[in-house]
Amino acid sequence: MTRAPQLVLLPGLGADFRLLEEQRKAFPDLVVPPWLPPRRHESLSDYAARMADVLAASCRRPLVIGGVSFGGMLAYEMAHHLKPSAVILIASCRSRQGLRWAYRAGRRLWPMVPVWTWNAAKRFSLPSVRLSRRLDAQQRTLLTGMFREIDNRFLHWTVHAILGWKPEPLDGTPIFQIHGRRDLVLPARRSDADEWIPDGRHLINVTHAPQVNAFIAKVISNVAASARVL
Repeated sequence: MTRAPQLVLLPGLGADFRLLEEQRKAFPDLVVPPWLPPRRHESLSDYAARMADVLAASCRRPLVIGGVSFGGMLAYEMAHHLKPSAVILIASCRSRQGLRWAYRAGRRLWPMVPVWTWNAAKRFSLPSVRLSRRLDAQQRTLLTGMFREIDNRFLHWTVHAILGWKPEPLDGTPIFQIHGRRDLVLPARRSDADEWIPDGRHLINVTHAPQVNAFIAKVISNVAASARVL
């Protein structure tokens, strides 16, 4: 008898396991690994290798790994080491072409930005989140709370890691991507999504949880069916 695929998802920049609350409700066995403290000047691929080492001891097969935004990029890199049956990208990307031009051009400038600037970003986080009409009051409070609790050095490293990201092809590993048509953070026109949410912006796993969960369930079902055939 084939065991059900294990699902591992990673949250995005400035968030923790609470970002994936709607997915945790839908998939009770979901694993959301905690962040590891990054090392100075560590690349995303090196960080992913350490995350994969920690996860490898406890994960079972078949394995489906994915993430939201930055978490998807990290999951993509971890897949090189974990060799999962599938990768799920939620409002994320699989190459630097998925990033805005400004992000790709900012690699040389970012080291000059001091870490303490995140304090200002955190002060203005609530007013900016209030602009999202799709989020209710509880969701706004959750998102700003997570962002304000994340260590500034981790946030700073995350941007550094994204700007320096140099992904290699994931040969032989199926990638499934869902994206919002109105995403302004990782623009839809740069996405290679398999499924679109017409009015979705960047936080589709929160604002459009039923659609995202159905997409995840479909991937898991496909992986399970393939495992039974084998």
